[in-house]
Amino acid sequence: MARKVSWFKRLRKRAEVGLARAGRVLLTPLPRGAILLLARALGSAGYWCSGQLRAIGRANLDLVYGDQLSSAAKTRILKQSCRTFALVALDSIWFSSDTVERTKCWVSLEKPLEEVFKNGKAAVCLTGHLGNWEVLGHAAAVAGFPLASVATPLKNPAVDEFLRRARETTGQTIIERTGAVRAMLQALRRGGRVALLLDQNTQINEGGIFVDFFGLPATVSAAGASLAYRTGTDIFFGFCIPQPDGSYRVRIPRSITPPPYDRKHVDEAVRKVTQEICSVYEDEIRACPECWLWMYKRWKHVRPGDARNRYPFYSSELDAHLIPPSYRYENSGH
Repeated sequence: MARKVSWFKRLRKRAEVGLARAGRVLLTPLPRGAILLLARALGSAGYWCSGQLRAIGRANLDLVYGDQLSSAAKTRILKQSCRTFALVALDSIWFSSDTVERTKCWVSLEKPLEEVFKNGKAAVCLTGHLGNWEVLGHAAAVAGFPLASVATPLKNPAVDEFLRRARETTGQTIIERTGAVRAMLQALRRGGRVALLLDQNTQINEGGIFVDFFGLPATVSAAGASLAYRTGTDIFFGFCIPQPDGSYRVRIPRSITPPPYDRKHVDEAVRKVTQEICSVYEDEIRACPECWLWMYKRWKHVRPGDARNRYPFYSSELDAHLIPPSYRYENSGH
């Protein structure tokens, strides 16, 4: 049995490499309109073909909006979300060719980055699975402000290398998630800008903490807040939002300045800044709900003692011994 699994994995990896190469050959020559039509078709197919993803997305929409939106409105948002992320996948390939020219043509900034990163200071830059985070990295680099972005390597090394090369075409640097803290600190001390996606679940043993997200405690990485607080660095946000004509508009909402460092109150300060970060995410998701990844199990973990029936069907309670006592009942709704 083990040999069959190993053989299958090898075959699958080769197929993935072949698809990536074929995708680059077939997709990069296409005009922008064709990419948009293909994304719409693939996104719609993905919506109808995966009942599990539809169920997860609907549960998340019900949690966030309750009775504020009709069933039809939630369905429309979920369908468009699938199309948005089909476009993200296609554009990760399409923008890998003529990257600078295509970025200049199809991506615009809400404000010049010279106004955002004043005096060339170091910055902690945050985005999320809202719009196109891949194109956002290109846009910052093309504007003269390359990022050092943290990314989790793909399981297929060959495909991961393909994606890494595409990401670094414009001067962006990719930092592997494992051991990323030291690399990020070094980048900040050199006056660089580090970028992270923080709207995902992060295990408690990997640096996650519980904060309030759309009214329910959810695990989120404290890395962004911790880096900013310990180094006295401002936090900036950027979201690359697709437009009806196929272009992207980079939104740059307010920044966060962490309080002065106090060794005695590190945990409290990091928690407050992390909560503020999640509040920015909430505002941006509400402003453009069809651009967020609703099909992700965002509220996957329930703290012991919290009301299980308030969470989506896919959630499960964490073992009590995994949760520090100070995390268990804050903002639990009790």
